[in-house]
Amino acid sequence: MSNTTPFVSVIVPAYNEEGNIAACVCQLADELSSAQFTFEILVVNDGSTDDTLERARRLSMSNSSVRIVDLGGNFGKPVALREGIRKARGALIAFFDADLQYNPRDLVAMIGMLDNSLDFVNGNRDYNGYGASRTAFSRLYNKTVRLLFRMELKDSNCGIKVVRRETVDSGTLFDYGLPLMVPLLSIRGFKSAEFPVFLHERKSGQSKYYQNGHFLGGTKNIRDITYHSMMLLSLIAHTPFEWGRANGRSGYRTGA
Repeated sequence: MSNTTPFVSVIVPAYNEEGNIAACVCQLADELSSAQFTFEILVVNDGSTDDTLERARRLSMSNSSVRIVDLGGNFGKPVALREGIRKARGALIAFFDADLQYNPRDLVAMIGMLDNSLDFVNGNRDYNGYGASRTAFSRLYNKTVRLLFRMELKDSNCGIKVVRRETVDSGTLFDYGLPLMVPLLSIRGFKSAEFPVFLHERKSGQSKYYQNGHFLGGTKNIRDITYHSMMLLSLIAHTPFEWGRANGRSGYRTGA
């Protein structure tokens, strides 16, 4: 498979996921193989301090469809995804979290949805396994984004997505942060659909963003809320520019 251009490249950003990475990659490979897709799985190690990198390397030695991208430090999920995109060879690019809170079967279904009328398919979480406060924060944020940008998509920050390569080649996909990738693509005129995905509780490791039992989800979550609020204001301010750039480029489709 390494000598064949893959149909889909699945990017798996991983930071301290030693207890999940092997099962994640194996389940992805099994489901993609069953669906008869040609594929590659890119594990992007984002500066893990545990055994994540070595376990991923062992997987790549036994499976030619698994490739490793080691960032050499912890730079955050958007950087990990960006570097994965740069290394990916597939006609389609998929994002899948290493913690196995999503089901690889849902990803396969989303890949199957991406016909010629669509540019990307976004997951829509059921919030099973999330606490009440975390669910409330996420739903409030998504509702705000949906109202501000008049989007039909309900879950802009879901960790499972499938996009066409031409949609992400611009290199500006994460200009306003990862949660605003979906409204940015919508503003730029790309056509989308949403697929309901089920969340599962983590079996190993800890969330990198939200700490249960801490005020507002802990200091890191508070920093993230502040940062993403600033990015939201920035995207609002730059929406006319983004819309104009989209309509002035031959590669974008019109409409939101």
